[in-house]
Amino acid sequence: MAGMNDEVRYDGTAEKAILGAVMMGSGELYDLFATIAPDDWYVPAHCHIATVISGLLADNRSVTPETVLVEAQSRGLVPARLAPGLLLDCVQIAAIPESVPLLADRVRDLATARGLSQTGIWLAQAMESAWNTGTDPADIAAAIAKVRRACDEAEQRTAAIDTPPPMGMGDFLDIEDIRSWIIPGLLERMERIVLTGAEGGGKTVLCTQLACSMAAGMHPFTGEPLGSGGRGIRVLVVDCENSPAQSRRRFRWMTSLVDAARHKHGLSPTEWSEQMFIEMRPAGIDLLNAREVVWLDHAIAATAPDLLVLGPLYKLHHANINDETAARELVWQLDLLREKHGFALLTEAHSGNATDLNGDRQMRPSGSSLFRRWSEFGFGLRRSKLDPGKARAELVDVVSWRGSREERAWPTRLQHSHLLPWMPADPEYYEQIPRIRPA
Repeated sequence: MAGMNDEVRYDGTAEKAILGAVMMGSGELYDLFATIAPDDWYVPAHCHIATVISGLLADNRSVTPETVLVEAQSRGLVPARLAPGLLLDCVQIAAIPESVPLLADRVRDLATARGLSQTGIWLAQAMESAWNTGTDPADIAAAIAKVRRACDEAEQRTAAIDTPPPMGMGDFLDIEDIRSWIIPGLLERMERIVLTGAEGGGKTVLCTQLACSMAAGMHPFTGEPLGSGGRGIRVLVVDCENSPAQSRRRFRWMTSLVDAARHKHGLSPTEWSEQMFIEMRPAGIDLLNAREVVWLDHAIAATAPDLLVLGPLYKLHHANINDETAARELVWQLDLLREKHGFALLTEAHSGNATDLNGDRQMRPSGSSLFRRWSEFGFGLRRSKLDPGKARAELVDVVSWRGSREERAWPTRLQHSHLLPWMPADPEYYEQIPRIRPA
């Protein structure tokens, strides 16, 4: 398949004009020259000259046709890879400084176009091969990921040229902050929350309570309507641990409790199929796999959630949970999706078995230490010393294991209740809520 032809894929005259201008200039073009990457130069000899110039600049040495020639000779580039006469050609057609920005844009744009063209050719060849050998969904997903990455890189290269300079601090501070609350005082759009606890400690129930209450327009801890209670948020649940039957029982129970709380305030039942969406993946998903990332991206795009409930954390990839590289790739993928779609993220994780100096179990998530630093908020449910000691905890302390970046109205203790499964055990919590309002 034909791509760009040589008549349009590069501009050798522009490349030489830039190099000549830099060698003949007094230094005012050095910063602009540095924005042209080595791979942007199409003609190999031009790339060699640019590399020599970059080396001279890095060593804080003078850049002239003479110094470039001497340095090129010392590197063994002359005459096999770089003809001495080429430097003279560059000098003879050197652009005036005012023209260099436009020429640099042209060189960069052509390099970007070449990269996209090469990706398109690769894609066509890969699909042509697939017709003969058979299409594999994993190969298709990998191809999509590669093309998307190439398009993202091309977009970043184009955007980087037009990026304005950093904003002045005064102008930055004059911008009015508009908070995008999902739950006023509790959760803002784009924020990440990780809930931890021991097995059977109630974290899954609390995640379910948070999701259902928010979808129904109710405060997730008090059971009171948010505003008029007529508008909840959209929630997507991706359950990577429980069986469909287990989740059905849990959500059937929780939605009935939330609707009962709404009825108590004279509100109609929630249209659950319009407010909440669920995908069951009890075997887990592997967000280190391009195919799985594409699937999740499509699920989010189809449901447009304000809140994504995803997890537990250890079942979001198939690598070792302690592997820092795998953890970094995982959170990078999640943050890309979060930035693209604008949702808040709620996930749960098991806490480790370590104890603090008081003998209390630490609530930080097990696995890579990156998980302890990643989210804006991290809370653990630890069985209270006043708990009656039954098989399942009935009174838990809400432990903040990650220094919160902003103040939020989370209870310090939760207890089992008849209205919602977990409700604040500290009476002052109900007085605290009005003090934390959107800015």
